Amino acid sequence: MTEVCLRPFEREQLPLIEPWFLDVETERWLGGPNWPRIQLDLADQPLREFRGASETGRLRRLAWDDEVPVGFIGCETFDRWTNWAGRSEAVGAVETIDVPTGWMGYVVDPARRRRGYATAMIEQLMALPELEDVEMFTAGVEPENAASVRALAKAGLHPLRAEPDSEGIVYFLRRREPESVG
Repeated sequence: MTEVCLRPFEREQLPLIEPWFLDVETERWLGGPNWPRIQLDLADQPLREFRGASETGRLRRLAWDDEVPVGFIGCETFDRWTNWAGRSEAVGAVETIDVPTGWMGYVVDPARRRRGYATAMIEQLMALPELEDVEMFTAGVEPENAASVRALAKAGLHPLRAEPDSEGIVYFLRRREPESVG
């Protein structure tokens, strides 16, 4: 299995990952070179409500293979999971799962794809002590993003349903295993 070390992502590390967002596939799925800066700017903002869920925390990590940055993963935590109908704020949440939830977003350096880094990052993120109160991890992905779909499945996340929502997203979920009572 691929090994990575997740370390906090700092503003001075932006030049390490901004070039990844010039890649056509990265830009297609996540956005252009401003995406990592937006993630850091969000970290400086107060926690908020988003699509009917109250944000409870934010975590951003850079994944390293030895001393080489190979990926970025972030997780925003919320008091619940919600699915939103359409792009209008007026429509609202159409589905809710009432458990503390972590919403993940990630990217792998395009020059280092297909080596298992995404799966390793997802698995390590879900094991972080800072996220021990999260009961369910989620990621939204467009079904055409086959590499991300494979990484999520390998990390034990499963689609909530096969059909995309109104925005073309399939949500992958993984609930924590209950603690065994000894």
